[in-house]
Amino acid sequence: MTPDVAPATVEYFGISIFSSRTFWLNLVALVVAILSATDVAAIIPARFLPLASAIIAAGNICLRLVTVRPAVLIAPGTTAAVLVPKLDPPAPPVITD
Repeated sequence: MTPDVAPATVEYFGISIFSSRTFWLNLVALVVAILSATDVAAIIPARFLPLASAIIAAGNICLRLVTVRPAVLIAPGTTAAVLVPKLDPPAPPVITD
C-alpha cells in the first residue's frame, strides 16, 4: 500500500495586474520616487517626501493584508489559473534541556 502524496502545487485563479490595487499603489510609489529625484525635486517639496513614503508603505501593508489572489499579466476583468508552489509547514521547534 503506497501513501497518498500531496500535490506539489496549488491552483489559484489570478486577477489581472491592472485590476490589482497593490500594482497601482506601487506605480504611485514609483512616480513619487521619480519626482523626488534632484532634477525634479521642486514638484514635491522635500518636507513631504517622508510623509509620502510612509503613506505608501502603510498602504502596501494594508493591501497585502486583504490580497488573497495572485496578479498576472492578462486583460483587465479576466481571471487565469495559476499554479503556486505549495509550502510545507515549518518544522516543530527543537527543545533541549
